[in-house]
Amino acid sequence: MRYIIIGAGAVGGTVGGRLAQAGREVVLVARGRHLAALEEHGLRLRVPEGEAVLDAAGIAHASAGEQRAARGDKVTLVPLDGAPRGGGSSWQSLARGTGTIEADYLNGEIVLLGRLHGVPTPLNELLQRLANRFARERRAAGSMPVAELERLANETVAGVH
Repeated sequence: MRYIIIGAGAVGGTVGGRLAQAGREVVLVARGRHLAALEEHGLRLRVPEGEAVLDAAGIAHASAGEQRAARGDKVTLVPLDGAPRGGGSSWQSLARGTGTIEADYLNGEIVLLGRLHGVPTPLNELLQRLANRFARERRAAGSMPVAELERLANETVAGVH
C-alpha cells in the first residue's frame, strides 16, 4: 500500500517519516518552502519533544549523525522480495494482538521526564494514549487513517485536546 501525504509540513512530514520508518511506501506532496527544504535536504525527522526533555533532564543523547557513524553499515534496512517490511517493535506488538505495547516505556518515559522537568510533551502523550488504546482494543497496526492522526496531532499541538 502506498501512502500519499498531501501537505508535507510539520505534521504531514512527521507522519510520512514515521510511515517510511515503518517500511511503508510514502509519497510526500509539498510546495513552497516545504518543497524547497525537501529538495535541498530531504526529509529529516526530528523529535524535538524528546530532545528537549533529555536536555532538560541532563541526559546525553547521540545525534542522528552520531548514531549513523556508530552503526555504520551494521544496520541496513533492505527490501525483501515478496515480503513487506513489518515495521518496528510497536507495529509488531499490534500485529501480534497480545493486548500490550511498550508505549509506556518509550513515549511514556518522555512524558514522565517532561513532567519532572517542566517540558510539555503533548505529542508523546497523544501517541502513548493512542498506542495503549490500540493495544487494548487489539486494533491492527496502521488501522487509523493518516488524516485522523494528523487531525489529532494538530488539535493536540493547538491545545484543543
